[in-house]
Amino acid sequence: MTNNELKCKIVDIASEQIGVELTDDIDLKSSGLDSLSLVILIAGMEEAFGITFDDDDLQPENLVALADLVALAGKYL
Repeated sequence: MTNNELKCKIVDIASEQIGVELTDDIDLKSSGLDSLSLVILIAGMEEAFGITFDDDDLQPENLVALADLVALAGKYL
């Protein structure tokens, strides 16, 4: 799966599960993601991609932008 395909899938998951539209231009917090919605998004990504992220990779300071989520998913796929 390409990074663009990953990005589109993550944007779809965010829209469907938490009603947030993610873009490259706005950081996650400014998009409306709080800690709870980030957990829901991460769980949705794990389910959609059939993966389980290591807790060490889920530090909030490392998940600031859509590109960070794409890189995280790409690490496991």
